[in-house]
Amino acid sequence: GRAFMPMIMGFGCSLPAMINTRTLADEQERTATVRVIPFFSCGAKLPILTAVAGAIVTSFGVGNADLITYGMYVLGIVTAIVCVLLMRSTTMRGDVPPFIMELPAYHRPLFKGLMIHLWDKTKHFVKKAFTIIFASTIIIWFLSSFSWDWRFLLEEIEYEGEMIMVNLHTEQSILGSIGMLIQPLFTPLGFGSQLGANGWVFAVAAITGLVAKENVIATFGTLAAAVAGAYISTEEGITEVVAMIGATNITIPALIAFIAFNMLTIPCFAACATAKAELPKGKFKWTLLFWVCTSYLVSCMIYLVGSWWWTVFIFAAVIAA
Repeated sequence: GRAFMPMIMGFGCSLPAMINTRTLADEQERTATVRVIPFFSCGAKLPILTAVAGAIVTSFGVGNADLITYGMYVLGIVTAIVCVLLMRSTTMRGDVPPFIMELPAYHRPLFKGLMIHLWDKTKHFVKKAFTIIFASTIIIWFLSSFSWDWRFLLEEIEYEGEMIMVNLHTEQSILGSIGMLIQPLFTPLGFGSQLGANGWVFAVAAITGLVAKENVIATFGTLAAAVAGAYISTEEGITEVVAMIGATNITIPALIAFIAFNMLTIPCFAACATAKAELPKGKFKWTLLFWVCTSYLVSCMIYLVGSWWWTVFIFAAVIAA
């Protein structure tokens, strides 16, 4: 019904999509819609999809990057629909309000209106890029360049006739130790303890993505060179992910699970602030738990079924029950 429009708007940005749920008359329908809007991948998540999908094709020589990216969009839509059905039949039971919507008369957009809209979006992105993303990248670099005893870990080495600064001891850094601490939490998802000493980079990238989804690829760009032990040049994030695949021997199901987790987990801080403002009092903390649990379970399912196909029967039995 009316929830269709906010959901579709989620492909652009979760913020206006959540605000648009004010058109919904039923409070339970509105809460359920706000919770599933982040599952419709916004533009900030696209670099994660394209980088990891491109790295899968480059490293393993299988699949098609476009189909993998499209498949993850479909996964988000299916997850949203399933979650809404589950919520409406369990915790949010109630009569569905009748669907009556009056559409306005649509006209050809004015050039001036388009330019105002474009300027507003550009200003928003530039502000976000030079505050949240830029500050987060600096913090990641700082934490990965210093140890707990404030020892500077960057060393100057020669690469193709040029002297460059590379961190060859990232595991000794502040960020490395924190990443190793949380790394086991992602073991059921395929990018945890099984990846060895360098697998903490995936865990850290997933955590920094909670600030802004663009941080996931920025984290790879900052840490991949040090972990892979070579100089990495940027190519839309693909090169960095390829380097991490070589350094960790991560599998294809684990990489797909990594994409799914970042797509479905807690959105960026700005979207969280909007959700808190739009949800009824006391619902936000449960919404955060809902996002974490959904992303964790879906990613775990993808990894287990992708690694051991027969586990699909176990999940089918559980879902049926």
